[in-house]
Amino acid sequence: MEHILERSSKPIVEGVRTRSMASMEQGDQCSGSKRKRSHKHDQLRMEKSRRSKASKHENGVDFISNMPDPILQFILQRLPRIEEAVRTSILSTRWRYLWTSIPSVDIDVRATKKFRKTKFRKFVNSVLLNKTGLYLDSFRLNCAGYFDMTTVRRWIQAAVKRKVKRLDLMFFSDEIKCDSIPLPDCLLTSESLEELRLFPYSRAMHLPEPTGFRALRVLELTHIYSFDMNLVETFLEKCPALEELSLIDNVIVQVDPICISSTKLKTLTILYRDNVIYGHNGIWCGVKVCCPELVSFEYIGHRGRLIFENVDRLKKAVILPNDVMQQEISSELGNTVCKMLDKISNVESLSLNLYFIQCIDAAHDPKAAYFANLKTLEITTTIDFFTMNVLIWILGSSPNLESLHLIIQEEQLRTEYWAINEVETWKILTRHLKTVKFLGFDGEKQKYDIACCLLEHGEALKEMVFSWNNRITYHQKSMKLITELSKFNTASSSVKLISDLKDQ
Repeated sequence: MEHILERSSKPIVEGVRTRSMASMEQGDQCSGSKRKRSHKHDQLRMEKSRRSKASKHENGVDFISNMPDPILQFILQRLPRIEEAVRTSILSTRWRYLWTSIPSVDIDVRATKKFRKTKFRKFVNSVLLNKTGLYLDSFRLNCAGYFDMTTVRRWIQAAVKRKVKRLDLMFFSDEIKCDSIPLPDCLLTSESLEELRLFPYSRAMHLPEPTGFRALRVLELTHIYSFDMNLVETFLEKCPALEELSLIDNVIVQVDPICISSTKLKTLTILYRDNVIYGHNGIWCGVKVCCPELVSFEYIGHRGRLIFENVDRLKKAVILPNDVMQQEISSELGNTVCKMLDKISNVESLSLNLYFIQCIDAAHDPKAAYFANLKTLEITTTIDFFTMNVLIWILGSSPNLESLHLIIQEEQLRTEYWAINEVETWKILTRHLKTVKFLGFDGEKQKYDIACCLLEHGEALKEMVFSWNNRITYHQKSMKLITELSKFNTASSSVKLISDLKDQ
């Protein structure tokens, strides 16, 4: 059949033109003309689009470059290093000087190792000494010991001239004549400087006389080595508006406690993380605090005297001394610690470690401080008769305690364990508790038993959290722990059991 159709169609193709065929050909010519016009129109439109895009990118200008300066400055500030922001100056005339208006500058010699010393100096000069002269919100400089004090002082002066508000300096000098690093006068006379952080790599500091930091609210001193017994006191005298003070890993050699007295100080942080012995006879000299507006106090470091006077507004206290020398704890020291607790009895949040608990246990006649406002207590203890009795002593003096955070350590000497079946004692422990957190939990049976007792007697308990440190142990035991405790007959019908892994 296909063959027949092929033969019959041959005469038509070769010589016969019907009216319909002519009409079809005419239609094809018309449609072809339309297609040509349409194709030409598409070409013109594409060409116009290309010209439009080219015009938008002409001279490097695009939709990003047309954004307002504050947005572009924000973008530049998010770049990892300041030199990357400087490189944007080659993009176009629009970007040429934009980087000079960044209000926050961070320059670290460790992140720019490819710069040679001369090139690094020129780079810092170009950042600080540019023609814009715009004000700086913050300036951080870590140049270690690569430059002499004349160069560093010039950079500090340039930052102060640009009305810097927050200044973070990490530097030192190996100059033979430089027994101590003198701070430039312009720092102390600055009317704009509000925050100052100094890290002189265990070098001594020298303050000029008699000017002071008039507007300074935040001061952080890190790794300062000093035989000047009045260094901290001198700083405080020059900072009448100071609200926040941090002393971190400083070597301050003196016999008497460092006196921190300020009428406006609200936050005081003292951290001694390095195992270095300070003060007289291998014992750190301690601190005397007299700050009527103090709200937060944190001390982590060596054992020593902590004396508090006029701190009635104190809300949060973290006191974690460590006994590097493992010296015997006397009853006198225990009595002193108990008196110290009485001085800070108005706190709402309190953190104490095992050494502190052992000091209280050593006291002959511990006078119970009454923590009427205490809401949160974090305590490191062991599960033995002595330390647990101290915990009961503190909890019994805290009628409004709502949150208890426990860090339970293993007792090295394996002394007598505390009797966990004392119902009346557990009622004291759980009277008002709403939240209990086990920090550094490992699933050990003694800790599990304490959790069970707290669940059995904690009528007000709303939440019990198990925070694990070890990832492997967490994955092996956490689900089983929650499953077992969820079947437990709890005193509170609304308590939630939570198990989480602490961020490493």
